Amino acid sequence: MSLDRLLDGLPGGLPPGRLIPGSSPGLWLSDEPVVAPGRLWARYQAQQWRTGWLPVLMAWPCADGAGHTAEEIDAVDAGASLREAWSSYQEARSLRPPHPAIDEVWPDETAALLAADPGPPFTRFPGLAAAADPHPGPAPDAVARAAVGQMLHYFTTRFIAHIALVRAGRTADIPALAGWQTEAPALDLSALLRTWEDRFGARVIGFEGSSVFVSVASPPLSSAHAAHVALEHVLTGASNLNDGTFPFPDYAEALRGERLWSFWWD
Repeated sequence: MSLDRLLDGLPGGLPPGRLIPGSSPGLWLSDEPVVAPGRLWARYQAQQWRTGWLPVLMAWPCADGAGHTAEEIDAVDAGASLREAWSSYQEARSLRPPHPAIDEVWPDETAALLAADPGPPFTRFPGLAAAADPHPGPAPDAVARAAVGQMLHYFTTRFIAHIALVRAGRTADIPALAGWQTEAPALDLSALLRTWEDRFGARVIGFEGSSVFVSVASPPLSSAHAAHVALEHVLTGASNLNDGTFPFPDYAEALRGERLWSFWWD
């Protein structure tokens, strides 16, 4: 698509900003942080299916437009990717304290947390978790609007953020298409996020550097379902879920009914 046609398709009333040169399928980014970013995000969300430009907030610019294509995401089997990650995860767990080969690698406090974590309640990879029954209440896009305010509470910038628009067919594709600058496996993550959209009504709503925030309309409610979903979270390799900070059972229980998920990578 030509640059002129891309620019013609952008919603009106944008703050000063620019279409990132060479971005494909297209990334527009505000020049400066905007005040009351949640309000502006909601305005563009209301137009997104007409314009084809999906809004995402960034605490600071963290994408360069040099991402993947939707076809590359199509080619990823999210279940197969998690099965591979399960093997690596199990190998890593086998080397946790009190393994004698690595006792001196971990600080004492971290080693104690790792040693005390029983891990997930699975002896083999259980496949993808079942879809959640749709919850009564707001639809996924409405839940995303409510979650944006909650997300901004965690941003270090709080009341200002850059607004970005990504030309995409679904929010799950944003990390891969936008060229998100992170250590996260953006292609595999977008493939998994597509399944979270389908199974849990998930929406990608923002980035803070290497952190991504996802709203969830229908999170797991039972302990067993939450444990299964928590395993998928851990197998993304996200640093906040693999550094020993939270024992797996505690994290899984915290997911029950939780409508804002966040992940970050070192």
